[in-house]
Amino acid sequence: MNLQYSSEGIHAVDIDLWLDPQVSKPAAWISHAHSDHARYYSETVIGTSISLEIYRMRWPGNDALKQSLEPLDYGQSRDWKGARITCYPAGHILGAAQLLIEYKNERIVYTGDIKLSPPLCGQQTQIIECDHLILESTFGLPIFHFLSREQAKAEIADFARECLAEGATPVFMGYPLGRGQEIVHCLTQAGIATAVHGAIAKYIPIYEANGFSFRGWKPYESSQTEGQALVVVPGMRRQLESAGKNMRVAYVSGWAQLDNARLRSGAEKLIPYSDHGDFDELLEMVQRSGAKKIDVIHGYTEMFARQLRDLGFDASAPARARLRNSEEESIQAE
Repeated sequence: MNLQYSSEGIHAVDIDLWLDPQVSKPAAWISHAHSDHARYYSETVIGTSISLEIYRMRWPGNDALKQSLEPLDYGQSRDWKGARITCYPAGHILGAAQLLIEYKNERIVYTGDIKLSPPLCGQQTQIIECDHLILESTFGLPIFHFLSREQAKAEIADFARECLAEGATPVFMGYPLGRGQEIVHCLTQAGIATAVHGAIAKYIPIYEANGFSFRGWKPYESSQTEGQALVVVPGMRRQLESAGKNMRVAYVSGWAQLDNARLRSGAEKLIPYSDHGDFDELLEMVQRSGAKKIDVIHGYTEMFARQLRDLGFDASAPARARLRNSEEESIQAE
């Protein structure tokens, strides 16, 4: 299949389908509902039902454009302009999905943002055998090794309890979609009183509708911060610091593993957990896919592709493959 990479996205030319395009196109597959993948006003948008529901919430103005939003859920297939496309879980955030394209005896898998190990909230990734793998590599360096789901849950709860026992307020920074809900889920499941910023709270009903419990949380109010954990968006860090209250900040991110993470995040507690795969997970996905060709996109593309070639894989970082920063990268730069 003819695949073209540009600043506008990835174009499967033979079937005229764009994969997470960066500008409006006639037809687009969105792998999940983060703004760097699902913001642009394409005429036909295909994605999981959950991703499309969040898409409507985040950009309600799209409705005026009379887009055709066409759900394709896990395990479902449909014909598309001479190809067969099938949706599989990606484990990144709720609703995240991979796309298998079967065209003229070739199997191409586009992962979108992906995590192999079980996520805190979401469905675990399913490895799909393919001929050609398009793999994101946000954390494609050997230095990145993340905590498991259970380890992350324990560290989040332990930090919160330690702070509260000492009369301090534990503060967790989370982006509005994905990490924020995961942290709230961990805290409330551990029975810890939790106040949640509105930008995070508004998506909790979608998570609850898909089987995740968030018992006992309440909306964040700046005048009522003591005796509970706070889960807020990164832009509030300076506001909380200026309040002069006894607050201690935790940073839950893959970027927490970097040497400068404490300085960059302003956090006391670093918890290296991500909704992206770490280096070993990325290698395992490549190995288990059986792919003869691997295109590495986003993140440390050239370095990860070089490491794959050293291991004997036909891997490359297509020109302009690093099309955008992830939301998690944006938080690192906060």
